[in-house]
Amino acid sequence: MAVTVGFIGVGNMGNPMAANVLKAFPMTVFDMNPKAMENLIQGGAKRAGSPREVVESSEIVFTSLPASPDVEAVYLEAGGLVDRAKPGTILIDLSSVLPSTPKKIEPRAKARGVHFLEAPVSGGVSGARAATLAIMVGGEAEPLQRATPVLRAIGPNIFHVGPVGAGNTVKAINNMLASVNSCAMMEGLALGVKAGLDPMTIYEVVKASSGGSKALERIPKALIPRDFEPGFKVALMNKDLDTFNTIAKELHVPVSFANVAQRYQQAALAAGLGEQDTSVIMTVIERLSAIKVSG
Repeated sequence: MAVTVGFIGVGNMGNPMAANVLKAFPMTVFDMNPKAMENLIQGGAKRAGSPREVVESSEIVFTSLPASPDVEAVYLEAGGLVDRAKPGTILIDLSSVLPSTPKKIEPRAKARGVHFLEAPVSGGVSGARAATLAIMVGGEAEPLQRATPVLRAIGPNIFHVGPVGAGNTVKAINNMLASVNSCAMMEGLALGVKAGLDPMTIYEVVKASSGGSKALERIPKALIPRDFEPGFKVALMNKDLDTFNTIAKELHVPVSFANVAQRYQQAALAAGLGEQDTSVIMTVIERLSAIKVSG
């Protein structure tokens, strides 16, 4: 008999992840926004009226929520997931949060005979839709082994990176590097365009050279066509850079590039662009440079 799966939080990232899990496993789903669940209900998922209903009817429960306060509330408040989960249940948080959050949840879960894993993901909305996400798991090996067949419905690259807290640390490092790479690419692109170069010439040359990175793909896919529909929102990247800088302060590691990248995210937030994709940072750099990248 197939494992029963619950999914709590089916927004921008959670919805396509849940849709892929639903293809292979029976699912109960809950979101604060009823409309967010409609496609999943139509696809055969059972609608729940609360997180409590989800956890009481599921062997494995996923959560995909905005930030640490949301995760801690759903898991740790009286009557929350930890209180209501049956012994042996595996709770898996896919959210990107402070490492301190899973470290609070795991001992509470363990005391009740419940397993907890953190499993932040990377790959954006496109990766969630294509089920190609990278999954960075922190927690014990035994529940991860049991949950792996379900996790594979989300993405093929499942990394057991250490105890709880390690997953979100790796995720913060990854997103810092992604943001720094992208902002550096955009600064270089702005300079090239202002010098009279064609943006696609810059793309082709750098792609074949030592300055190449995944960030370059934003040039033909987002920057030239001006497509800033959210794959990963500015507001979420700003949150993840906050996480990286918080970890750095706690560990007394001097960091510089993350702060520069975050200033661009905050400039975009100030301009009202927080709900758009992080590629929209190009428009901030364009204003500062008095140029515009166009086809």
